[in-house]
Amino acid sequence: MRLISKDANIKRILYQKGFDEKDILEFEKKANSIILRFDNIKNPSDFVQLLSNLGYFTISNGNMCFATTSLLNFEKTRCILAEEGIECSFDTDFTISQRYLLAKDKNLSLLKTNVMGIINVTPDSFYEGSRTQHDEVTQRALQMIQDGADVLDIGGESTRPFSEPVSEDEELKRVIPAIEAIREVDKNIAISIDTYKSRVAQKAIEAGADIINDISGGTFDKDMFHVAAYFDVPIIIMHIKGTPKDMQKNPYYEDVIEEILQFFEERIEQALKAGVKLENIILDPGIGFGKRPEDNLEILRRCEEFKVLGRPILIGASRKSVIGHVLGKLGPEERLEGTLAISVICAQKKIEFVRVHDVKENKKAILMTQAIFEGV
Repeated sequence: MRLISKDANIKRILYQKGFDEKDILEFEKKANSIILRFDNIKNPSDFVQLLSNLGYFTISNGNMCFATTSLLNFEKTRCILAEEGIECSFDTDFTISQRYLLAKDKNLSLLKTNVMGIINVTPDSFYEGSRTQHDEVTQRALQMIQDGADVLDIGGESTRPFSEPVSEDEELKRVIPAIEAIREVDKNIAISIDTYKSRVAQKAIEAGADIINDISGGTFDKDMFHVAAYFDVPIIIMHIKGTPKDMQKNPYYEDVIEEILQFFEERIEQALKAGVKLENIILDPGIGFGKRPEDNLEILRRCEEFKVLGRPILIGASRKSVIGHVLGKLGPEERLEGTLAISVICAQKKIEFVRVHDVKENKKAILMTQAIFEGV
């Protein structure tokens, strides 16, 4: 069973799944605060009758069923659904039960939107303003900490579209001195290492990093999950379609949310088999990594739905091309306002992490949003 955000374009989802137009229009008309999707139903007619008897409006197509009801009715019937073997362990507002993330000895609250500041020790990252020389790392890190960063994300290889990979040794030469330099001036800030290479992750953790941020979700290097398990550190599992070199060559999805959810389920299973603790997993749907503009916008519109897997979510959309596409072919240097809009939406949806280039501006926007919706 999947819980679908009331902000989702339910008509489009139903069209994609082959439902009859008459049923789609009727469902859209009846859609209430709770929308559920059921797959692989064994006895569709009996199942639809059960939900109808419980006060749900349902439509079905083969072994797939969509149902809608009020929040009050859903809460009343959760136990009955559970008795029928239908898992209802998640909260209806897409919150997760875990309150803190332990990154080595550093506690990160999952009750707010944390700001992850980007520090790229690379000569070719897509946004020139994020490129940092080695002698500038300490100054930039301290400024981000002062501006309110909760995590600093250190990357030594550009993964922009069509980028070429760098060697493991070159990546290590870039990131290890940067991590050591930051650790010399601040022992308390959480540091993540942005890499898909397990040896780079290992050396970075030994140098003082606390979190692994893997754009491949452990698919490019089979040992990555073992490193995360051995050091007992959080790992960010990101969805990507293809590789940075080819990911933007005509990517296509029938249902981008469903495909990413299936990817996450499989990668979580593999991570757990490798010994990674469930409470150490963060999920990133990978804005811009093998996605069309419409896919990126759909992810942003429905990003809280990934919480049905019970894990915190990270959104990394800062200054990315989807913003330029929407706002009129703007370059990366002109995409701050679009980035701030995304951070505000993430804060409103209680997304746990945003990865950004401009810490001060995004932090202020998030704090103001949280004050409006949750009180000071």
